[in-house]
Amino acid sequence: MQNYYCTILFIGYCAKGTLGDRLLRGDPIVRLRNRDLMVYATIQKTDLLSGHGDHNDLVNTVKHQDSEKLKSVFLVHGEIKSMNMLGDALTALGYKVNLPEKGETFEL
Repeated sequence: MQNYYCTILFIGYCAKGTLGDRLLRGDPIVRLRNRDLMVYATIQKTDLLSGHGDHNDLVNTVKHQDSEKLKSVFLVHGEIKSMNMLGDALTALGYKVNLPEKGETFEL
């Protein structure tokens, strides 16, 4: 039973295997926090807006930080290929870049 009064609108891209991806492909049941949940909402997507800056926006954001205070950049969100490309661009500009593994710790 679909609830036509409830819409989940995705803005932009959802990586494969994520909850957003499962909802967009029309899975009627999704697993969230060890619970199987029925999807009653209408699921829609638009690519007209973006909640994130692109590669160049992110590089420019880092470049405009105080280089004396910015000790390291941690990339923790996104697809690994995109994070590697961003990391390479920032490393080429002289920044120390980390792509932490799950469970890895750092002393700041």
